Amino acid sequence: MKKTATAQKFITISSLSILLSMLTVVLGAPLLRVLRKTYGPRAFWILGLLATGAAWLLNAQPLALFLGSIWMTLGAYMEMEQRGFGWWISGLLSVALGSLAAGLGLFGAFRKNGINTYAEVQRLAEQFSQRVQDMNPVVKLDPAILVQQIPSAIVIVLVLALGLGLIFERRVFSWLNLPREKIASQLKLLEYRVPDYVIWVAMIAFLLTMVSFGGKAIAILAVNIVNVVIVLYFFQGLAVLEVFLNSIRAGAFMRVLTYIILVGQLLLLLSIVGLIDYWVDFRGRIRKIPTTESN
Repeated sequence: MKKTATAQKFITISSLSILLSMLTVVLGAPLLRVLRKTYGPRAFWILGLLATGAAWLLNAQPLALFLGSIWMTLGAYMEMEQRGFGWWISGLLSVALGSLAAGLGLFGAFRKNGINTYAEVQRLAEQFSQRVQDMNPVVKLDPAILVQQIPSAIVIVLVLALGLGLIFERRVFSWLNLPREKIASQLKLLEYRVPDYVIWVAMIAFLLTMVSFGGKAIAILAVNIVNVVIVLYFFQGLAVLEVFLNSIRAGAFMRVLTYIILVGQLLLLLSIVGLIDYWVDFRGRIRKIPTTESN
């Protein structure tokens, strides 16, 4: 069957991407990347403006905030990616732009609902924490900590959306039978490695969470940095895991079981593996194993 981009497929991709973004926040990202690559920037940005604007006008500000910031992040990343920027610079700038969009949207939503002071934001967090505990008494949320970690929560959502978009983009192209254009500057997922200097940022931030050098504000900033770094190294651990599964020629059942256990239950373990990979280079060692056996 010939791979063609039709109007029917555009409607399918648009509808599914918006629906998945509404239901899961981040799982619509692969479809958004396919939409941008197949139908161009004009269709991508117009649809994003319409979806975000409709959510805002329907008084669904949280949904508009998530839609707008994720759309901005993915769109900015692909614009820079197509202009030959490296994946790390593209990722930093696009997440920064997405975070700025989320921050402005959050500020606008607060103002629209008459929330103008930090105390009012904290009361809103207390109400949210109480609702969560009413639904699940086991979960205990500290409203003060919840408010303090809003910046890293926004960044983590955007990083996850970008990561999932890159990981599952090829599968969505295949599922929809669409032609996929490869870009020279595109990240090779199995080679994903956080830049070396980030390890020092992570270690300093972790130290500042344990020992107070500059007061509460520094400690809060350090906690937010640690949260984001954990997610960055999680993807590096995921790349190590995928290389390992490829090396042992794992079947579909074993892959699904491994991902359910490690990604679903032991996410922090993969982050630790990604962090240790800075010193150990697991992938380099794993790739030497078949050569040794054949010899």
